[in-house]
Amino acid sequence: MTEKRRQHIFSENCTGHNVAPCCICERLIHRHNDRWIVEHKRALALLGRDVNTNCGPAHYDCAQVKTHTEDLPRIRKAKRQQAMHEGTKEISRRFARPAGVVYDWQKRRYVSGVEHLPT
Repeated sequence: MTEKRRQHIFSENCTGHNVAPCCICERLIHRHNDRWIVEHKRALALLGRDVNTNCGPAHYDCAQVKTHTEDLPRIRKAKRQQAMHEGTKEISRRFARPAGVVYDWQKRRYVSGVEHLPT
């Protein structure tokens, strides 16, 4: 992001002279005194648009917390769901039945296939 666009986003959100609220915690950010970044309100990886209305100034620490506690878990989940939908990943939590074992409904347990031959 260019410095000009970064300053323009800050200026759009200014409430006073070189002061704007953090888009995450709502505390004031002083343009020249505080460490701040431009944060996307909806992450780009979650189909957020890269436009000024989706961006806002945020304290650096607030943005790090939001990224690691909210955005990254949601991005990982979306990628898992997409992989399952496309069929490129198999369900990993499925019970892995050992070879040669069948479920006996009368005994209500798994038994080896040799024991459970129909007579």
